Amino acid sequence: MNLPFAMLIAYIVITVAISVIVAARGSSSSRQFLTAQGNLAWFMIIPLLFAEMMAGAATIGKAATGFTTGLSAVWVNWGMSIGMIVFIVFAARFYRAMHRTYDILSVPEAFKFMFDDRCRAVMLVIVVVTYCFLYSSQPVSAAALIAPMTGLDSTLLAWIVSALFILVTLLGGMKGLAVMNIVHMVVMYAGLIAATSGSLDMAGGLLALREQLPASYFDLFQPDVWSTLANAIGIGISFLAAATMVTATISARSARDMSIGAWGAAAIVIPFATLPAIIGMCGVLVMPDAEPNSILFAMSNAQGPAVAGAVSMAIAAAIWSSAPAALLFVSNTLTQDFYAVVRPRSTDRQRLAFSRVMVVVLGIASTWLGLNASSILGQLYAAFQIRSVVGIVLLVAMVWPRMSSTAAFWSMLGGGAIAAIWHFAGNPWDVEPLWPACGFTIAVLAAMTLASKERVSEGYLRYRAARDELAKAEGRAARE
Repeated sequence: MNLPFAMLIAYIVITVAISVIVAARGSSSSRQFLTAQGNLAWFMIIPLLFAEMMAGAATIGKAATGFTTGLSAVWVNWGMSIGMIVFIVFAARFYRAMHRTYDILSVPEAFKFMFDDRCRAVMLVIVVVTYCFLYSSQPVSAAALIAPMTGLDSTLLAWIVSALFILVTLLGGMKGLAVMNIVHMVVMYAGLIAATSGSLDMAGGLLALREQLPASYFDLFQPDVWSTLANAIGIGISFLAAATMVTATISARSARDMSIGAWGAAAIVIPFATLPAIIGMCGVLVMPDAEPNSILFAMSNAQGPAVAGAVSMAIAAAIWSSAPAALLFVSNTLTQDFYAVVRPRSTDRQRLAFSRVMVVVLGIASTWLGLNASSILGQLYAAFQIRSVVGIVLLVAMVWPRMSSTAAFWSMLGGGAIAAIWHFAGNPWDVEPLWPACGFTIAVLAAMTLASKERVSEGYLRYRAARDELAKAEGRAARE
């Protein structure tokens, strides 16, 4: 067994053990399993949010895009940092108010009280599709990392890794994942800093990159300005309805813990996001004939077994921190917004069992999807642009009291469908899905809301009541 592979296996075993030991203290209820019973401090929220932003697929995908395109690869994570801030400024209070008044545990539940059951159903589909997309790229990324070390078939490895992800999710729950992600975040930073430093040395330094690479590699707006804006804006707006952010808000000990956690995660990811892209750019000079999706490991492996092992651990940390979380979030949504609706008298034990069954089913289905996808980073961009539609709807609803539930339903249904169809059609005319989806959504929202006879919708009245109740509770807490 070579050193990098031994380090990788040891790391996986240790972190999985940490997750299971922490979770063993209390995941006996569905609420504890899915939300950690509101006990997460800010230093646990930072790595939990960091996990979605720095997923293993994004890390390997950014190195591959850095190899083929350049620094513009960073926008998938910079857009997420923007989204974190947008959520805290515009949406965190909305979800806290809805949780306090209506005890919501998911995004679709919040949309039910803000709009109606039809919007809840559409939101359920969008959340499931988005997080299945996010998960689908993780087993493939892990297989791309392990296959060169072992010589095993990458498809077989993807299925084996997916089985491990499912097991970690079933055993860990929310608190186990949050604690495990603290370790993952430290390892990710240390491993990629070491690899970036070594890669720059091999390529001759930043000056050599500037002199020998085409100028387009340093252009942040590749392949064009409109595509870059679509990805950055789409990702940023999509975080208004991100299950990760909502679950963290509900799981946080306080609003302050959530705010510090989100701002902290957004700040530390900005410099981190450039590291894989720089490694990919160095690879153009050092290994011009390399396969893009394997350039991250190839450059690390060329620096010796110790660095290769450290980077293997860093990539594993990125993958292991995000894949189980994606499964947990979509399981939470299906439990709260499908099973609990279909079987309102189900016991907590039955709901917990259902959530665990969904982890297995969705893990298998998403792995199949990932194995048949053409682009790792493209899958991530598509997921966020589909979700951006509902972010637009929610933002408008919070500032325009007149907006009706009917307008919300048709704009979400049509906009989400257009984004998904546009993506699977291969982005006709090289136009990103955000633009046609956004245009349809805004047009329908405006037309149907202006046609409504109600000056203030019932959903807005419910939101305002919840917001006022939260303000009173915060005032009482401040006086005490």
